[in-house]
Amino acid sequence: MGRGFMATELSQSILWHGDDSVPSTPRWLTAGPVTAGLEDGQLRGIYLNGREVVRRIYGAVRDRFWNTVPGVLTGLSVEERAGGFRVSFVSTHVSDEVDFDWRGEITGDADGTVEYVFSGEARREMHKNRVGLCLLLPLSMKEQTAEVEYVSGDRAAVKFPALVDPMQPVRGLHDFRRLTFSVGDGVELTAGFEGDVFEIEDQRNWTDASFKAYSTPQRIPMPARMAAGQQVTQAVRLQFRGTAGGAAVVPVTADTVEIKLGGPAGLLPEIGVGAAFHGQALTERELSRLRALHLSHYRLEVDFSSDGAVQAFERGLGEAAAMGAQAEVVLLLSGDGEAETRAAAETASRYPGRVVRWLALSRGKPASQALSLAEARRAFASCGGSVGGGTDADFFQLNNNRPEAALMDFVSVPLRPCAHQFDRATLTENLAGQREVLASLAAMYPGLPLAVSPVSFRTRAQKGPAAAPGELPAQADVRQMSLLGAAWTVGCVKAVAESGASSVTLFQTTGLRGIMERESGSAAPREFHSVPGGVFPVYFVIAALAGWKDASITAAESVAPCAVEALALQKGSRMRVILANYSAQPRRVTLSRDGTAAFRTAGAFILDASNAAAAMTSPESLLAAPPLTACAGGVIELPPFAVAWVDWAQG
Repeated sequence: MGRGFMATELSQSILWHGDDSVPSTPRWLTAGPVTAGLEDGQLRGIYLNGREVVRRIYGAVRDRFWNTVPGVLTGLSVEERAGGFRVSFVSTHVSDEVDFDWRGEITGDADGTVEYVFSGEARREMHKNRVGLCLLLPLSMKEQTAEVEYVSGDRAAVKFPALVDPMQPVRGLHDFRRLTFSVGDGVELTAGFEGDVFEIEDQRNWTDASFKAYSTPQRIPMPARMAAGQQVTQAVRLQFRGTAGGAAVVPVTADTVEIKLGGPAGLLPEIGVGAAFHGQALTERELSRLRALHLSHYRLEVDFSSDGAVQAFERGLGEAAAMGAQAEVVLLLSGDGEAETRAAAETASRYPGRVVRWLALSRGKPASQALSLAEARRAFASCGGSVGGGTDADFFQLNNNRPEAALMDFVSVPLRPCAHQFDRATLTENLAGQREVLASLAAMYPGLPLAVSPVSFRTRAQKGPAAAPGELPAQADVRQMSLLGAAWTVGCVKAVAESGASSVTLFQTTGLRGIMERESGSAAPREFHSVPGGVFPVYFVIAALAGWKDASITAAESVAPCAVEALALQKGSRMRVILANYSAQPRRVTLSRDGTAAFRTAGAFILDASNAAAAMTSPESLLAAPPLTACAGGVIELPPFAVAWVDWAQG
């Protein structure tokens, strides 16, 4: 352990996004009518005449635990020439599990052809689950038909799924060497793949807003051993036919972003937080700060097969009551769970009304099993609280192992934006993936209440060896304590609310995955910088939702949703719009309704790098008398990575 940073030691960059790195932005390269964003060795966004046709091409190195091992780029060379470009670099990936480097060669030609070549070598014996190129296709591919040319030479027309496909790979999208599909205006794109057998998975299963083409096929056993000196060479080539002329268009978000308010778009779900995994009891000050958030529920995970479970459960129920919330209880059950559910029911009966719902999960299984659900329904019939099932993993597990609807009062799924990649753009892009998950879940269980529990940035499972004391574990993300983390949460609550979820559990109470820091400070002080005993900016997002229980959600359409997003709440004549700037540049936000300014005058509270450190140290003072910025004509000036809320009365 070690002390966290003092408020005065938090740099602007740390306040913005959790570390002192410089926010990267794509360098836009053109090849005839094609525009491609080069960022950290990836082609990030490939556009034809201003329309996104490919989301990303990149090289992936993943170890035997499916951990993505980041690369260090050296020798980057970018040559722009008439009508095209050439890029080269070396990417080195080293961890306890892998040691691999590869050379990237990317070219773009005047006819719009783009080629990405990956040539690498294992520098020692290692085990991998994936090494090679990945190509991401955007959600515009939903329900679109592509011609697939298989490695056998056979061809077929395959339609991309509308709802999230449980199959991996997607049916019909496997063992191919070419895909050809329309990109609009009479233009076809052919993506050719060399060096291995490729297939496509529906990445929405992990809340990624894309379909991913990758190698090597999932049917080949993993992890695979790579000998020292073993080489991997792959290529992806994009070629267009029938290109409708025109110059390349660079996608740029304007400094002014309009938010268009519309009609009703649902209800604000019940908001809760989870108990911290570090296991320490909440202090009186922490309970006071949680009480101020008017939380609906407190998620407790209880294993009644372990010693001390009853005492831990009772402590959690007491903490829930102390913060003015009910308990959302997650039970990890063995077999049919009869003994565990009986112990839980006997304990809960001594605290009537404390439990709002029980989530019955089956230990060692991807999703709730019928026996566990049936036993939970019998056990808890007399002590109150609805009984539901689902998964504590990803939607992929639930999508492939669906509990019977008749056994559940609700169905629950966790959400996380960082399953495969972890950059800032991925965070915001994958908010659309959350909507896809919940739309598919609603289609699987029509009429059944949807619970999102919990939301986290990273995996909740331990993957590979645990981090040493004082090091950042794989389950934590430095953006948890940052303004960007708070801004992303605004978009998450919006996506969940507009998708019809009845409840959402956001993160944990304290620590590396929490909404507040422990009074002892950061558990990983070299990487995770925080104010000991302070709150994180996400705390203020939840505070902005306090007092708006049962509020209606008003549709709020951002013209640049990956730059600025808005969550609009309405109660009677009162409106509150919570704004989030995901970018490192200031934005002028205009709020309009039916073509006119949403308000004449209003006051906005703005949380940004200028006041975040003080707010994190003393949230009570700020919330008691938040300093307001006067706004007129529906216009709000939003600093980089800022979160703001603006209130006004209609009529």
